[in-house]
Amino acid sequence: MRIARALALAGIASRRKSEEFIRNGAVTVNGEVVSDLGRQVDLDRDAIAFRGRLLQTRKFVYYILHKPVGYTTTADDNHAKKTVFELLPRSFVKASRQPKARRTRVFPVGRLDRDTTGLLLFTNDGELANRLMHPRYRVPKSYEVRLNQAFDEKDRGKLRRGIRLAEGIVRIDKLKVLSNRVLALTLYEGKKREIRRIFEKLGYEVVKLKRFSLGPLTLGRLPEGAGRMLSRDEIETLHSLTPSV
Repeated sequence: MRIARALALAGIASRRKSEEFIRNGAVTVNGEVVSDLGRQVDLDRDAIAFRGRLLQTRKFVYYILHKPVGYTTTADDNHAKKTVFELLPRSFVKASRQPKARRTRVFPVGRLDRDTTGLLLFTNDGELANRLMHPRYRVPKSYEVRLNQAFDEKDRGKLRRGIRLAEGIVRIDKLKVLSNRVLALTLYEGKKREIRRIFEKLGYEVVKLKRFSLGPLTLGRLPEGAGRMLSRDEIETLHSLTPSV
């Protein structure tokens, strides 16, 4: 990876700010001052120092879960019978309690309510998580929605123009009718239970809701309750989709 990326992973600064430090001669690799922004480094082999202090790099975790119905996303809800943290590998901390040895504390990027299924991303990379959720980056979130009655085409225009909720106007950015009661839709902002509330405003009830993609990430054939680590390509794509500023 490039030297500026290594500094960002170590929490020194954003990649852009890290590039300034490199130009100013504040970074060494194996004892030599580095000023080339294209310099490639290996975190496992190279001794990288910032202003004379070796980097203490954290190992970031990126994991997607196919959340089933009935699981609460919030770890600190004492009234929840089941939480998504119970479905994570044992190597991850399963709740907001004291972490055990050799476990990594991760948190979900956004939330899915108890009755919603689908893709949920977990990570300990706070910088990336914040960018994925920030409206500036317009990261698409796509859902399959099953309604209690047939969808009326006259409501398509209302969804595109926007439905007023307590937080303001919420718009559906893309909508495809899969059958008379099943829709696929995409939106770029995330508000609490917004899809259910939007359709309630139009007189529908959402009887089933599933998120099948988040940005470039998709569930594929991942069964409910199962999860997997992201590939290197998927991680790099997430970073390129939401570059640091």
